[in-house]
Amino acid sequence: MAKLGEVFEKINKQSHPPFQYFVIFVLSLTLLSNGGVPLFLTFLTSTKGWQCRTDKCDPNQDLCKQVNLTDQDWYSPASIATDKFLKSYKVYCGYEGYFSIISSSFFVGFMIGILIGGKVMDWYGRHKCIWMGLMGFSFTVVLHAGSKTDFRVFGVAHALTGLMSGFIGAIFIYQSELTSIKFRNFGCQIHNEMYSVGMLYGAMLSYFIEDFAAICIILTIPALLFGMIIAVWIPESPFWLQVNNREAETKNVLSYISKFNHIKYLKEERIDPIERCTSDSVTSLFTFSSSTRRTTIIFLFSWLTASFCYWGLSFNVGDLIGNLYINQIIICTIDLINRPINFYGVRLLRRVSFLRACNVGMAISAIICMLPFKEEIFPGFNIPKISALVGRMIADLYFATIYLYTSEVLPTSVRGSGLAICSSTARLGSIIAPFVILANKISPNINFTAILVSSVICFICYKWMPETQGKIFPGTLAKLQDLVEGKTRSDIVEMKTADRTRLLDSSDSEDEISRV
Repeated sequence: MAKLGEVFEKINKQSHPPFQYFVIFVLSLTLLSNGGVPLFLTFLTSTKGWQCRTDKCDPNQDLCKQVNLTDQDWYSPASIATDKFLKSYKVYCGYEGYFSIISSSFFVGFMIGILIGGKVMDWYGRHKCIWMGLMGFSFTVVLHAGSKTDFRVFGVAHALTGLMSGFIGAIFIYQSELTSIKFRNFGCQIHNEMYSVGMLYGAMLSYFIEDFAAICIILTIPALLFGMIIAVWIPESPFWLQVNNREAETKNVLSYISKFNHIKYLKEERIDPIERCTSDSVTSLFTFSSSTRRTTIIFLFSWLTASFCYWGLSFNVGDLIGNLYINQIIICTIDLINRPINFYGVRLLRRVSFLRACNVGMAISAIICMLPFKEEIFPGFNIPKISALVGRMIADLYFATIYLYTSEVLPTSVRGSGLAICSSTARLGSIIAPFVILANKISPNINFTAILVSSVICFICYKWMPETQGKIFPGTLAKLQDLVEGKTRSDIVEMKTADRTRLLDSSDSEDEISRV
């Protein structure tokens, strides 16, 4: 009998297998829609720069008077202040906490959605969960258009969109299980690249299109279009099918992939079944053994750290040079530059060493940000602000890599729900992030102190984490324990030679492992 991982690598062994590129780009392009929503409020209504001055508010209702407002009545520059959307909303004035709550509602919904979606993914399959999430997401984004005259309805729609985004949030698991070892890192970078482009896509729609309902509809087009392609042309994960003892369907998927790649596959070949413990569940990550419990706790803290650092700085883009759109272009450009750095950094340093290097970088950035250098090096930028931008860049690298690393460590039997609790923990950082500005009024160094401490703790904890580069996914909790305790060698790795690619089995030495 052949191992599923071995067969999957063989049918994707070409230098440029068509199926790998098809899966990576189709699944990643759905994030053009998903990436534009978290900062929806930043570009429409929520930040201080988009509010009218409190002396123009109705003291009886705490609502902006939506008549006879001039450029000087807004906190934003004139080029932004007269935006067509503002006068369509009953925007609260003088209560900045309301806007933080509405911004956080997306992440609260996301946290709940990914917990539900993770269980759905493990019970009913990756394919159904992702497709359901994309369709639900499209509906709830359009629902925003119905909130045009009531900001509270907008908040409910925002929370529901977060809920459906939680289902989509596990799309990386689906992608990684349909990606060979050679393409995992590449797929991870394209996945995160498209999310960054999606953030810019949402911002640009709000700049160029006057009708709010039209923005909502256009924003959903990538999710609807590529959701239909997923439904028809991308199959269920063979690894999930195998863990659930659906051998015939596993073979059908392998046959479909081999035909897509124009490679011959013997359907009669038997796949080695996995002995799955029926009690495998997300709680088993804590109870199965001390090593799996330690690994899970480290993951939870790492995700919290990554999310807090990333979103805490993202929600402060308005403090860069004043123009929200230019700020977002700067941030997205940094993210796009990050992807090649991330790809080659992970490839050369491997997963764990790269993550620890990111921890060091974030800690150094936090220390510099706390130093009293206020003089501007060039207009709008002093040393702490530049350091904060660099720290956010490193946090983005860290966040992208933790997605890849977590999916490679968690076993197939609980990968969906396991990643869900990690991502839900990360949402705590996202929920806290909008309140960082308020906390900074107490002390300007609170957020940087938190980043410093959490980064140092993560650096120390990664001493006990396993390296996954070149290894096939663990199928069960028992395999995870072997991986964490160092009992698992690289089952399959690809070695490039002058004229061919060969597969190494577990008898080869670790020194021969290719950096893929």
